[in-house]
Order: sequence, then C-alpha cells, then structure tokens
Amino acid sequence: MLRFIGNQFRKPTGFLGKIVSRIMIRGNRSRYDKIIPELAIMQHDQILEIGYGHGLGIDMISSGYDCFVSGIDFSELMFREAAKRNQKHIGQKKVELYHGDFLSTDLGSNKFDKIFCINVIYFWNNLDEPFTRIYQELKDGGLFCMFMVHQDYLEKTKFAKKGIFARYTIEQVVDCLKLSGFRDIRFTFDNGYLIRCKK
Repeated sequence: MLRFIGNQFRKPTGFLGKIVSRIMIRGNRSRYDKIIPELAIMQHDQILEIGYGHGLGIDMISSGYDCFVSGIDFSELMFREAAKRNQKHIGQKKVELYHGDFLSTDLGSNKFDKIFCINVIYFWNNLDEPFTRIYQELKDGGLFCMFMVHQDYLEKTKFAKKGIFARYTIEQVVDCLKLSGFRDIRFTFDNGYLIRCKK
C-alpha cells in the first residue's frame, strides 16, 4: 500500500491521484512563493517548469508577469488538471503545456531563459542526464532553480520508499550541477534546499 501511495506522488492517476494532487498543492504553495522571486522574471522571458503538477506555479507566474511559460509533466491527470487551471492563460497564448517525460521529449535547445522544478529530483534515478538536458535547453546565461527536501525527511516519510524516491545529498546535487557545466551555484536551507545556478 505504501508503495502504491509513493507511486501516486511520483505520477498521480485516477481518484487517489486527485487527492494526492490536492495535498501537493498545499505543500508546494509556500515553495512557489519562495522560488518564483528567485527566478528574477523579466518581460518576455521564456520559462519552463518541469513537473508542473496541478499547474499552480504556472498560474502564479502567468498571473503576475508578462512572460511565456511552458510546462511538462508525465502524469496525464496532472496535464488535464493544469490545463483546466490555466485555461485562460493558454487562450491568451501565455502558457503551453506538454504531457510527456522531460528526459525524452524534444523541447528545443537554447530556448529558455529560466527553468525550474519543485520536488522532482527524487524521481530521477541519476542526475547526469536531467541536469545536462536542462543545461542544453537554457539560453546562454540562463537560470536554473530547484527545490528539494533534505534526505532525512525522505527517510522519515513512510511512503517515500527506495526504488520510487531517489535520495540525494546537497553535496551530490552541487557536484552533478558542476559536472553538467553550471556555475555560480548557490543554495539556502529552509525546510528544504532552494538551489540556484546559471549556465
């Protein structure tokens, strides 16, 4: 049962997925409040969110800034929910949502000014490929921001089983970012790590 719940947090589906997505919204709202200012969004920026979930962060950005936001999530349920939430922005040509796996979907290279993700890193079995793809899809001088909880939190969370949730230390993440080419890597800790770096 715990493995089933863990998989729902990874890729929400069906009725239980809707419940899980509501829980994620409550948990992530404060994280969006912190990560969005770090993006230093400018007019006409091209922004990508990896793992947009319910589409809350995309809605917050599109409602407050004059920019274009793309998002990709591999949960069909989240794609439908996010499209509903952002229907107005999609109609205004401010938002474009993709349903698919970030690691295998061609979004174009050197396209984005800013890329960000919240609580996605646990679902990557290694960091080399995703960080390299993120680096390639950023414009020169582009910014990548991400949020992750401390690995001790995952150790204490019963449904965050090994095999579903990968666990990384901040040192491992920073090292992989450096190997992928990122520079000016900075992080702060407040109930989790907010990491900011540049191409």
